[in-house]
Formats: sequence, structure tokens, C-alpha cells
Amino acid sequence: MTDSSSSLGRTILPAGAALMGTYAGLTAARWAYRRTLPSPLSLPPALDLEPRPVEGPDGRAQCYVRPGTGPPVVLLHSFNAVASSREMQPIAEHLITSTTRPVYALDWLGFGRSDRGSRTYSPALYKRQLYQVLNDVLDAPADVIALSLGGEYAARVALQAAPLVRRLVLVSPTGLAPTQGPSTPGRLGLALADRTGTFELLYHRLTRRASLRDYYARQVFLAPDAIPDALLDYAAQTAQVRGAHRAPLRFVDGTLSIADVADDVYARLYRPTLLLTPSNPGSTVQSFEQLSTTLSSNTRDLSHETLPGGLLPHWEAPGPFFDTVDAFLDLQ
Repeated sequence: MTDSSSSLGRTILPAGAALMGTYAGLTAARWAYRRTLPSPLSLPPALDLEPRPVEGPDGRAQCYVRPGTGPPVVLLHSFNAVASSREMQPIAEHLITSTTRPVYALDWLGFGRSDRGSRTYSPALYKRQLYQVLNDVLDAPADVIALSLGGEYAARVALQAAPLVRRLVLVSPTGLAPTQGPSTPGRLGLALADRTGTFELLYHRLTRRASLRDYYARQVFLAPDAIPDALLDYAAQTAQVRGAHRAPLRFVDGTLSIADVADDVYARLYRPTLLLTPSNPGSTVQSFEQLSTTLSSNTRDLSHETLPGGLLPHWEAPGPFFDTVDAFLDLQ
């Protein structure tokens, strides 16, 4: 061995040992932290509706139900680090008090009180989950109100299984921005963080209440004082259960987005569909640059309204939101 190779070996071996030690430490920390976390079913119900489990091929999902008469209304929450049916609380409460319609709200797998096990979280999984609810749980075609990325899956199922859906309301729908997901270096970094366990540990630190309030104030609500404690408190709770990081990782790395959803799905819908976006998105995390092109490609079935507030108008501007949605769904 030459002097240079000996020197290189003396450098690499300690570095390698240090990396192995760091990895072992992260693994031990992750294992120890997991043992302190409760099951997702330890969370209180997100809504004041009857909780009903829905067993499916991909796991057990939580569904909240209010029986009634007439066409059912299905509520679908968004995808983010702390998503759950609590996001849809104002809509559920409005429907319960103002209509006799059956109401169903679904926790997507990997979120809320649904299973959060180690599985392949993908668009195909979520389309199967929604199809099962619409086809097997409901007994009539539904009006579907879906938030953010949840709207992509609602639209895809409505396109592929149109008899199951009467109308769609897509609140702050994703897929209308020029680009989606992180850059290639960002995806590689997330993959490395996943393999080493770093993402899991960081996730639980970054989803504490103070961090979540800052996120909502900067990227979701236009008025920081409009952030409701009911939403913030439940969001912080839902992050601190076993497996809470798994589906959010796939959301962050862009895996859960449907490719070309604006052209391949929204533009081809043939059920009446209302898209709701902020009047002035401001600094919110979503943008809607492709909206006008999408609307012009399907003038028969797509309609659009802007609302005050940010990405959760049913929390921030409930009056205009319910006036618009009630008229579209004939709830008045």
C-alpha cells in the first residue's frame, strides 16, 4: 500500500465509523421514540358524527357518518403533514344543522384515525379507498366536497366511475400550478432522510403546535388571527401517533400527486364540478396559474368561483363559502 492510500485509509476508516455510529444512534432514537407513541385510534374523533370503521384491502379507514335522507354528501380532507377530517369540521356542522342529507367524512389511510402502517402510499391506493366508500358504503350517488389534493382523487374517481358521483366541489384544488413536488435534489434528500430515519425524527419535531401555527399563518390562512384553535390543537395531536410520518413523507416528495391532472382529469370531467380558489392567494403554498386554461377546456362541466380568505375558506370565510356551495349543491 502506498503512503497516499495509507493516508486515505486512515481518513476514511474513522469517518466511516463515525457515520455508522451516527446511523446507529438515529436508529436507536427512532426505536425509542416509537415506543412512546400511541395508536391512531387513541385520537379523539375529529367530528361530532358517528365513527365507523371501513375495512378495505389496504387497511382499516375511519369514516364519520350522519344518517339522513336524500343524496349523500362525502367530505374529503386534504393531504399534508397533519391532515384529518377535522379540516372539514365547519362543512360537516353546516350540513348537519341545515340539511337532512346523509353526511360521510373520510380519514384517508395514513391520516387521522385511519391505519398508518408501513405500506405503499400512492394515488392508486387512495383511488381504491374512495371507490370502495362510494361503491360499497353509500347506497346512492354522492355529492363530493374535497379539499386540496383530495380533490385530485375525487375527480379521478368521478371520471372513472361517474355513476357514483352527482357533483363535485373542489376546494383549493392542487394540480393547477406549473410544477409539482420538490426538485430532483430535494427528492434525493428526502429519500436519504427516510432511509436513515432522520425524516421521522424531524417530522415529530416540526409538527409541534408552535411550528404548525407558523405554517398555517405563512402558507394557509391569509389572516393569522383566523387560525382556529380547534384545527390547530387536533393537528398537533394527530402528528403524535405511531406511523404519523409515513404518508406525509410521500406527500412531501410528490409521490401522491396525479401526473397531468389538470389536462387528463379536470378537463375531461363530465359531472358538474365547482372549483373554489382564493380571491387573492397571497403567500399561500398553492398557486393556480393553469386554472383559466383548464376552465376553458371544459366549459360545459367546470365552473369556478373565487372566495375571500386563504386555502381553507370554510374556516376563514364561512359565509361566502356556504352561500356558494349551498347554491351549487341545491342545499338551500
